[in-house]
Amino acid sequence: MKQWFSMVLAVWFLAAISGCGSAPASSAPSPPVPAVPVSAAGKEIPKGEHREHKVLIAYFTWAENTHVDNPSAVDPDASTSASVLPPGNTAKLAGWIQKRTGGDLFSIRVKEPYSSQYEACLDRAAREKQNGLRPELTDRVPDMDSYDVIFLGYPNWWYTLPMPVMTFLESYDFSGKTVIPFCAHGTGGLAGSVDDLRAALPESARVGTPIGVYRPDVDSAEPRIAEWLAEAGW
Repeated sequence: MKQWFSMVLAVWFLAAISGCGSAPASSAPSPPVPAVPVSAAGKEIPKGEHREHKVLIAYFTWAENTHVDNPSAVDPDASTSASVLPPGNTAKLAGWIQKRTGGDLFSIRVKEPYSSQYEACLDRAAREKQNGLRPELTDRVPDMDSYDVIFLGYPNWWYTLPMPVMTFLESYDFSGKTVIPFCAHGTGGLAGSVDDLRAALPESARVGTPIGVYRPDVDSAEPRIAEWLAEAGW
């Protein structure tokens, strides 16, 4: 009997120590998960999926909405005239976005040009904002319904979108579209422009991650624009 008990104990001991030799499955390290580009709305998207979208890059810039009688007399380095000569700050950003996305460019232009004098231009912009005016535009986007992603560029005028951009937003149905803001600004940054953009769009429209570029940094901003687009999967 004692011999039989000893044999049982030995078998139990061998089984116990063999079980200790393997770690539980949950403690084994998981294989690394490959990085997936993330869209502006925060949803995972397969790399390259953006290429299937039809992209519009619409932008408003002072330089294409004014007239300068004597361009050679304008100092391009002066803070008040940095964007009054073509192509303009926002147009430069739009060109780099077009270069990477292959989208179509559209310049938002008013029928009544703004003054090329900085203070006079700001005064008119202030009146338009205060009175909720919608300046008439010269052109419409052909076949706007075919675009599902719209990059929208503008300067910060009085802490929000220029009123011609509001005219643009109210001229089309943005339902189901993704609108991605980019802004050239002074010390005010993006201010309230993105919130005002959201308020102007239908609920089904998505607003992508915006980018703001400080006006003196625009000329060297192409790498930053490329990084911003890459982070969103473009």
